[in-house]
Formats: sequence, C-alpha cells, structure tokens
Amino acid sequence: MGFLVIFNIYVLRTILSVAIVAMVNSTEETGNLSDTCPDRGQVIENQTNSNGIFDWDSANQGLLLGCYYYGYVISNVPGAWLAKRYGFKLVIGVSMLVSAILTLATPLAAYASFELLVALQIFLGLIQGVASPSMQGAWSFWSPPKEKSTLSSAAMSGSSFGACVTLPIGIVAELLGWEAVFYVTGGYVLLWTFVWFVLIYNRPNDHPRISKEERLYINESIGLEREKEEKTAKIRTPWRGMFTSVPLWAINIAHFCGNWGNYTLLTMLPTFLSTILKFDLSLIGGLTALPFLLQWIFTLISGYLTDFFIRRLILSTIAVRKLNTIIGLGVPGICIILAGYVGCNAAAVIAFLALSVAFNAFATPGCKLNVLDIAPKYCGITYAISNAIANTTGFLAPQVVGLILLNGNNLGQWQLVFWISSAFYFLGILIYLPFASAKEQSWAKGEIVRTKDGVEVEVLMEDLPSVSAQQNRMQL
Repeated sequence: MGFLVIFNIYVLRTILSVAIVAMVNSTEETGNLSDTCPDRGQVIENQTNSNGIFDWDSANQGLLLGCYYYGYVISNVPGAWLAKRYGFKLVIGVSMLVSAILTLATPLAAYASFELLVALQIFLGLIQGVASPSMQGAWSFWSPPKEKSTLSSAAMSGSSFGACVTLPIGIVAELLGWEAVFYVTGGYVLLWTFVWFVLIYNRPNDHPRISKEERLYINESIGLEREKEEKTAKIRTPWRGMFTSVPLWAINIAHFCGNWGNYTLLTMLPTFLSTILKFDLSLIGGLTALPFLLQWIFTLISGYLTDFFIRRLILSTIAVRKLNTIIGLGVPGICIILAGYVGCNAAAVIAFLALSVAFNAFATPGCKLNVLDIAPKYCGITYAISNAIANTTGFLAPQVVGLILLNGNNLGQWQLVFWISSAFYFLGILIYLPFASAKEQSWAKGEIVRTKDGVEVEVLMEDLPSVSAQQNRMQL
C-alpha cells in the first residue's frame, strides 16, 4: 500500500504532462517545430490536434506543468508533523481523497480559465505534498533497521512505476479525448482511498490481523516499547539542529540535483519526442514509459543490494550510500549529454535517455534515504525537508526549459537543456561525497522534556530505561 501511495501521487501529478500534448492547439507553434528529423508517424499538415483548443505558448505550458510544485513544496514539512500528531493513515487517506476529487474537476477548471487551472494544480500539489513524507515516517513504526532500505525503496519505486503507467495514457487521450485521462485516473484513486482506510493501521500494536510474533519482532527491533515512557513526555523537535546540519544539507543538495534531471525528462520528454523526433502521440506514451519502467526495476534492485551489502558487512553504510549516489547521478549525467548528440537516431536517443532515468534510481538508496541513517527518529520530518527542497525542481526545471525553447524549439536548444541537467547531476556528487555521513547525529537523539513538580527537565530518548534495555538486547 505504501508503493501504491507513491504510485498514486505520481499518476495524478504526471497525467497533465501527457494530456497537455492533446490539449494545446499547436497552430501558432507549427512554424517553430524543428525540421531536423524526419516524420515518424506525425502528419505535419495535421499536427494541430483536433482536440487541442487551448492556445498556450511554451512558457505558459512550462508554468502549468510546474505550478503543481508550488503547493507541493510548502506542505511537505507540515505533512510530516501532521502524520506524527494524527497518524499517517488519516493524513494520507484525506490527501488521496481530496486529490482524486481535484483531478476529476480538472477538465472543468481548464475550460473555465487558464488561471483557475493553475490554481487547481497548485492546490493539488499542496494536498499531495503531505503524503510522501507521511509514508516515509511510517517506516519509523513498521520497518526493522536492517530492512529499511529494501522496504523504503520498494515503496518509493511507486514513483517510477506511476510514471511508467501514466505516460502511455496518451492513447486514452487519442481515443476518448483528453478529458477522459483525468476521469479515469481520478476515479481510480477515489476507489483506492476506501481500500486504504480499511486495510491500513498506524502501528503494529493497532493492527487486528498481525501475528504476535511479527508484532513482537517489529517492536523489539525498532524499540517501540519506549512508547509508555514517551506518553508522559513532551518530545521537542530539534529544528535548529536539522537546519544547521551539514550532512543533512549534503543530502538536500544532492536530492535537489538528482531531481532536476529526472523532472526535466518526466515533464518535458513527451514534448521532445513530439516536436524534435516527431513521434505520433500514441507512440510517445510507450516510448516515455520505457525509461521509467527501467527506473522502477532498478529502484527495487538497488534497494535490495544496499541492504545486502550492509547486512553482510561487505561495505559500510556510508560507503554504500556514496557509491549509490555516484552511480545514481554520474551515469545519468553522462547519458543525458550523449542523448543530445546522436542526431535523429531515435533508437540511440531513447536508449541514452532510458539509461539516464534508469540509473538515477540508485540515488534513492543513496543520498535520498540517507536521512534514515542520520536521524532515524525524525526520518519523516528530515525527509520532508529534503523532499520539499528537491521538488522545487518540479516547477523550476519545466519553466527553465520553457524559456529556453522560446528562443527556438530545435535540437541545439535541447542540447542546452541536457547540459544544464548534467551539470546539476555532477554538482550533486561533488557536494554529497565530502560532507555525507551515516552516523546518527547528536541533535537526532531526541530531546524529551518531562514536567516534574512544575519544572521541565531535558533528557535524551536513548536515556530512557526501556530504550537502554532494548539496546542491550540488540547488542546480545
């Protein structure tokens, strides 16, 4: 279900990048299309989509594709806090319910006005921003330490699978009209939400169907028996420590740099394939899905290998994180440049772009999940901070691409787009490697403020009796 949470988020955020190809009337931009490559299924004189009634230039399209993230980045940290206070089940459930309703209302907003559609996308991002950090925080209660990379990577791979499934949905737009794209996906998520409320529980102790053995294993491996002591205590979130932590900022910057290239391709690849390589809309969906199908597979494999290397003591935790980051940012940085210099060789372009997206998956159990190491008790909030910063690329990257293409939608301009993405990939490596750490940070030990005879006394979580006893058992 965690996998499907992330899957749903990416389905609802990605469908506009596919539907917009059928929504926009390209008459005004026909003269701006590249004539570098031959037609591959498009009929040039009929390039204007019969359903395309909106006259949005490339800058407005970039704004529309990116405005979702205005709201998304704002609600990440509040979402983690809400999940900690009210439980991830309620926060994610409400998020998905409202998101489904907004998606169903998208065609009405589009027909009403461009401004209303932008506002709806911003609100959609605001509502969905709470879900991902809430799901990440759920592993504080459900994931044994030696399984966290595998489980978290498996859940986060829903993003790649969501993109993989959604991008081919362009064929629905061709057959039934672009409005059907939003009705089908919104209806699915609406039904899924009810299943979520039936199946999911916040903690192992709350679950009515979990076996006694599994509940005991999870609780003891994580140390959840400390809850009795913590119920009488006030936990102070170490905000200052978080925002001044060098290892956390190394994660934030690497996460940002990795997302720039990934979101550039996620949102703009259909446009590149349509206007430069000139593939038909029905083919574009399958071609853009291939890279993200590979990314989904690579995310599962890299998460398993990370835990395998750590569990077998083949490499230290920080060595594995750094190795994954080098692979997850370095290989995409090289491949995306090569994709811009093979001309109209469609097979080579798609191969390089697929490898770029696929190997970016290694960044998930690399820099992205490093927050599980440095602040396991606050992984929901620290991931929310990192995710919020990283997802500003969701609106920055498409708008930068849109502005570049105003100067000409040709291969030369797309080469500049790819060079910018590559530069961010390698910047992420250069920042992350010297400053990353896998040690639990001192600020992440957790300050608990007890009230004793009206006087507040600060202690560390690790100093609570039950936790000390738990640590002794784990050592044995």
